[in-house]
Amino acid sequence: MDKTPKIPAAVSLLALALGAALGLASPSDALAQKRGGTLTIATEAEFNGFNHRKAKIFNQNTSTPASAVMETLFAYEEAEIVPRLGLELTEAADRLSAVVKLRQGVSFHDGTPFNADAVAFHYSWLMAPDSGVNTSMLAPIKAVEKIDDHSVRFVLHHPWTALRSVLALEHLMNFIGSPTALQNDPEGFHRKPIGTGPFVFREWRAGDSVTMERNADYWDKSLPYLDRVVYRILPDGNTRYQSIKSGEIDIGRMDVAAHVVDAKKADGLVVHEYEGSGGIMWNFNHSKPPFDDARVRAAVVHAFNGPAMVDSFYLGTTNVSADLLGARSDWHCPNLDWRGYDLEKARALVKEVGKPISFQLTTTNTPAGRRQAAMVQQFVKQAGMEAEIRMVEQSQNVRVGLSGDYEMDVWRFSDIGGDPDLVLSYYFSNKTGKAVPRHDASRIDPILDRARMETDRDARHRMYCEVAKIVSDEAVSLIPVRMTYFAIAQPYVKDVPALQNSLIRPRSIWLDK
Repeated sequence: MDKTPKIPAAVSLLALALGAALGLASPSDALAQKRGGTLTIATEAEFNGFNHRKAKIFNQNTSTPASAVMETLFAYEEAEIVPRLGLELTEAADRLSAVVKLRQGVSFHDGTPFNADAVAFHYSWLMAPDSGVNTSMLAPIKAVEKIDDHSVRFVLHHPWTALRSVLALEHLMNFIGSPTALQNDPEGFHRKPIGTGPFVFREWRAGDSVTMERNADYWDKSLPYLDRVVYRILPDGNTRYQSIKSGEIDIGRMDVAAHVVDAKKADGLVVHEYEGSGGIMWNFNHSKPPFDDARVRAAVVHAFNGPAMVDSFYLGTTNVSADLLGARSDWHCPNLDWRGYDLEKARALVKEVGKPISFQLTTTNTPAGRRQAAMVQQFVKQAGMEAEIRMVEQSQNVRVGLSGDYEMDVWRFSDIGGDPDLVLSYYFSNKTGKAVPRHDASRIDPILDRARMETDRDARHRMYCEVAKIVSDEAVSLIPVRMTYFAIAQPYVKDVPALQNSLIRPRSIWLDK
C-alpha cells in the first residue's frame, strides 16, 4: 500500500544505520535466517543496459538487477525511509539546502572509495544538459556540493518538501555507480555495472541471463544471505509459470492473471501481491495527429472498457481506475470526476471530430502485450475509430517512448515513491527533459512547483488533485486500470520485500532449504 512515509528523525536514522553497519539483527532474525544458496529470479524481457546516460531509463527488468548492484542514499521499506549510503539528512533553516551525512568505510566493487566526490559526480553527471536523461524529478536541485569526504550539500532552487523521498527512490537517477568505471569505461559499465551493493555483477549472457555473486565486503556485514543471484529471461508467461512450479525458478514476476489465480489455489506456491499508486498506461503523443486533438484523446479514453478488461484479462485481480493515483494511495482524490468508460460519449466525440480517426498503437511483442492491444483495437472500433497494431520488443519499448516514435504506446504508470511529487513530475512535467506524452504542461508545472514548496500536507493534497483533474480533463494519457504487481515463489523463498515499483529486491532474501 502506498502510504505517506513515516520519516525517522535524523538520530533514529543514524542509529538504524549504525546497527546495520555493525551487523546487528534481532534475536529471532538471527535464529531464523540461513545463509547460502542461489536464488533464480525470472524476468520477462532483456535488460536495457546499466549505464544511466546510455540507457536513458531503466525498465522494470533492468531496475531489479541494478538494485542489487548499485545503491541509493536512502530507500523505502514499505512506507518507511531507511538509510543506505546516506545516514541522515538535515534541512537548512531556510529550506534552500540540505546536508546528507554519508556512510563511511564503503567501497565500490572496483575498489574506488564511496565518498562525497562520488555522490557529487553522480548527480552532476546525470543533471548535465547533455546527459539525455529526463531528470524532471530532480529539477529543484541546483547543485550537489562536497562539504567534506563524508558529507554533501544539496543546494535547491526553492524549498522542496519531497527531497528525502526522492533520494529514497530505487531508480536510475539514484543508483550510484563507480565514478572511476563510468568515466574510464562507460561502454564496459553498460554491460557490467559496478556499485557498492550486496551483490557483484559477474556475467550478462544476452537473451538468457544475468549472474551476480555475494559481495563479501558489503558494508552491512549481516547481508546478503544468498551466495548468488541469477536473473533468467523468460518472456513467455506460461514458460515462466511452469518453471516456477517445477522449482527450476525460485521466484518471478507474473503478468498473466490466470497464473496468479491458479497459484493462489495451488499447494506449494506463495503469491506476493502489491498494489500501490501505479496503473496500466497508454501514452498519447500530443505532438502528432490524431492525438494533437484533445477530442480524439478523450474519445479513446471513453471507448476503453476498463471493467471488461478487469474481468476478462485480469480475472478480477486488480481494479478499474477512478482517479490518478488509486484508492490504495493516501494521496488519492475520491471525488474526482475521472474520465472513464462511456461508449456514447466516445461516439459523440468521434462524430464531433467529423472525419475518420485512425492511429497506430505500439505495444510489446509479448503474449500479454498482444492481447491487450487487441482489446484496445476492439474497444476503439466500437466507437468508430481504427487502430493499427505495431509490435516492438519489450526491451525496446522504452526507447520508442522516449524518442517519441509512436502515436499511442503502451507504458506503465509506475508506483515509484511515497511522495506524489516524484511520479507526477516524472510523467507530466516538462521542466527537465521532455515528458513522454509530449503534452502541454503549462497548467501542470506551476501547480507542481507550488506543491514542492508547500509544507502543509492537506494543501499539497489539494494541489495534486488539481493535477489529476487536468490529466483527466485534457486526456493527457490513458490510465484505465490499476496495476497490481504479483510475484509467484516457492515457499522456501523468505523475506521477500514489498514489490514496490514491481522490483524483486534480493538484498535480504534468504532460502529456507
